[in-house]
Amino acid sequence: MADTANLVYVALGGAGEIGMNMYLYGFGPVKDRRWIMVDCGVSFGDMDSAPGVDLVMPDVSFVQEIGDRLEAVFITHAHEDHVGAIGRLWPRIKAKFIAAPRFTAEIIRRKMQEAGQPTQVVKTVKWDSPVEAGPFRVTFLPVTHSIPDPAMLVIDTPGGRLVHTGDFKLDPDPVIGEPTDMERLKRIGDEGVLALMCDSTNIFEEGESGGEQPLRPHLKRIITGAKGAVAATTFASNVGRLKTLAEVATECGRSVALAGRAMSRMIETALETGALKGFPPIVPEDRIRDIPAENLFYLITGSQGEGRAALARIADGSHPTVKLKAGDLVIFSSKTIPGNEKGVYGLYNRLSEQGIEVIDDDMEPVHVSGHGRREEIEKIYRALRPQVAAPIHGEHRHLVEHAGLAKDWGAASIVAPNGSMVALDLNKPKIVSHVETGKLFLDGEVLVGALDGVIRDRLKMARQGHVAVSVVIDEDGELFADPQVKVTGAPVKPRGEALDALISDRIDHAISTASKRELRSDDKVQELVERVARRAAHEVWGKKPVTSVMVTRLESE
Repeated sequence: MADTANLVYVALGGAGEIGMNMYLYGFGPVKDRRWIMVDCGVSFGDMDSAPGVDLVMPDVSFVQEIGDRLEAVFITHAHEDHVGAIGRLWPRIKAKFIAAPRFTAEIIRRKMQEAGQPTQVVKTVKWDSPVEAGPFRVTFLPVTHSIPDPAMLVIDTPGGRLVHTGDFKLDPDPVIGEPTDMERLKRIGDEGVLALMCDSTNIFEEGESGGEQPLRPHLKRIITGAKGAVAATTFASNVGRLKTLAEVATECGRSVALAGRAMSRMIETALETGALKGFPPIVPEDRIRDIPAENLFYLITGSQGEGRAALARIADGSHPTVKLKAGDLVIFSSKTIPGNEKGVYGLYNRLSEQGIEVIDDDMEPVHVSGHGRREEIEKIYRALRPQVAAPIHGEHRHLVEHAGLAKDWGAASIVAPNGSMVALDLNKPKIVSHVETGKLFLDGEVLVGALDGVIRDRLKMARQGHVAVSVVIDEDGELFADPQVKVTGAPVKPRGEALDALISDRIDHAISTASKRELRSDDKVQELVERVARRAAHEVWGKKPVTSVMVTRLESE
């Protein structure tokens, strides 16, 4: 179908997956369409799909094609899956400015500075104060989530009004920030909403997520009953939860200490920007050893099993200041992100092996989600009454479930996973084209693309091992010395004979019996050696390893 729309939406990340959120809205005919971006997030690598990779980001090739037609970037809140890529990707994005509420804007400035990018492009916006960006007029409205200053966006365009919820829940009494103003949303609905792009994270969960305040008595009971030191881990950005945990611990007569730079930075930024009003005293690191374990309470990063976070180092006994022992308690006041289960459960077991008790939300009510459940999502629909629904922020099954419910709630809905260009201003929502989407991997300090082969080669070596071969030959192709073979990631003696020696002998024989014509070409020699090495390994081991061949040819004087 030809793209004849004037108002379109496309996700480059976050639609069909949890995390890595990046959404684009465009207005105008295809060749002169102006755009805005909403969010610029990351997801996290894992050893199964991206070994050695810390962060994964959306491929922004389409954004680079847009060029200077990208008017601005609007960030809904400061969770990593919504803002974590902004510094790294800014050289490829280069919009006119980045807009966000105060706390979020400060986090963005720090990320830009760390990445060596200009901070003056970051614009701090006030609630309910429209921001002009080409044909777009964007208004930030406060909502409730698990971080300071989360925002819902009202996007006015010549083609109609759009609402992008960001992450939200309907907590009537939040620890920080303002509750979602449902009367304001009803007035927006009265004025008319063309399309709603709404969070789908908890669409399968019935009822409501619940507020922060009801957690307090449960946490107090657990902490009061603990005999040794108590540690609690949650997302560093969940400042409201950190405040709840620290206040309850203080009420229980415990001193609060922090472990994890990210947590310290978040609390510091929240206090500096006024997003957080007060926080219990924090014990300096050099005083922790002076406090009896039964009077200590730690706030620790690492709730998702991250290998370099504070809790993993504590579990391994390598943390410089925090030591837990048998009889101590760790509270996981968080939800495990899908895909992180293996790392989190491994952490549980390492703690348990040391006699450290672990409590999580499956055992006690120590966490509430920052995302609204089905009843809360329905309330947003009932208030806004959108004509069109394009669900976001969820795996494909979440989008399908959400789209089905949206029809019941009165909206024409569409399932639009990453790359689907949706026309919003035609008679009904339609996918009118597709754009290339993919992933960028932060490998060390370098961004590599999915098609660059780096991750693919690393996965192949992890599955199949690696053989390096060096052969030195003269001009006629005669071996000058025995082939040198180095085998990595394979059994040394799979059938009693050393694998490297076997491969060396087979290569020696293959070169000595090869044709003169074949031996005159370094490329042909390389192909021969690689083929022989892989065949020999497969014969005795059952696998064909990744093989690297270096051919050195000595020339006569």
